[in-house]
Amino acid sequence: MFADERKALIMAQLQERHSVSVAELAKQLTASESTIRRDLQDLEEQGRLKRTHGGAVSIEVAAFEPSIQEKSVQNQVEKSIIAKAAQSFIQTGDTVLLDAGTTTLQIARQFAGRGVTFITNSLAIADELANRMDIQVLLLGGELRPTTGAMVGPFCEQMLARLHVDILFLGANGIDAEHGVTTPNVSEAATKSAMIRAARRVVLVTDHSKFDQTSLVQVCPLGAIDTLVTNAEVGGDLRQALLENKVEVVVAKRNS
Repeated sequence: MFADERKALIMAQLQERHSVSVAELAKQLTASESTIRRDLQDLEEQGRLKRTHGGAVSIEVAAFEPSIQEKSVQNQVEKSIIAKAAQSFIQTGDTVLLDAGTTTLQIARQFAGRGVTFITNSLAIADELANRMDIQVLLLGGELRPTTGAMVGPFCEQMLARLHVDILFLGANGIDAEHGVTTPNVSEAATKSAMIRAARRVVLVTDHSKFDQTSLVQVCPLGAIDTLVTNAEVGGDLRQALLENKVEVVVAKRNS
C-alpha cells in the first residue's frame, strides 16, 4: 500500500473515531509500527492531526477545552486528595502562585494556614480567598477567558515577569512523555509558561486522567517540573520520562 493511501485511511479512521492507536493501525493496514509513526508524523506536520503517546487524535479533540463548570464536577474526590497533599508544600511566609484550575481551586479551599501571600490569575480562587484576613491575595490582571475564568495575555505575562515566587501550583490538560505539559489554548499556555519562569519551585497538580494525554499547545517540557502531585501511580513511558527528567512524583492517598 502506498503512503498516501495509508494516510487517507488513517484520516478516515480519525473522522469516524476521533482517535487511533499505532498498534491498531499497523494491524489494519498491514504495516510496521515505525511506518505508521512516520505517517502520523507527516500528518501532524501538515496540521491534520495531533500525535499522542501510542497514537493520534483529531485536531478537534486536541483543541477541545471543557469549561470550568464542566471540569469542576470531574474527578472531584481525586482533586480533593491531591489538594490535601499539596498543602504540605506551603510554609508560613511563602509566596504561592496558583494557576487557574479546579485542582488549584481545591488547594485554596483547603488552605488552613496563615501568613502566606497567594498570587493567582483565577477569579474563582481570588474569590475563594477574598475574606481571609490572615493571608494576602494578589490577583493578576489581563484578558479574562470566560471558559476557564482565567486572566491571560500580555498584561498578565508582564506582571509575572516582575515576580519571584517560592512555589507555583500548576494545572494542565495533559501530561505526556514526549510532549510534556500541554493545554488547549495558546494564551493560557503562554501565561502558564510565564508562571513557571517566575517560580523557584514548580509543582504540577493533576489527576490520573491527564496521564498520556496531549492537548494542542505545549506549556513546558517535563524537565521544567520539579514535582508532580497526583492520585495514582504513573506507569509506562511517562514514568520513565519523569525519572529521566528527575521529576519527584508524590502519589496522594485518601488517608494522607
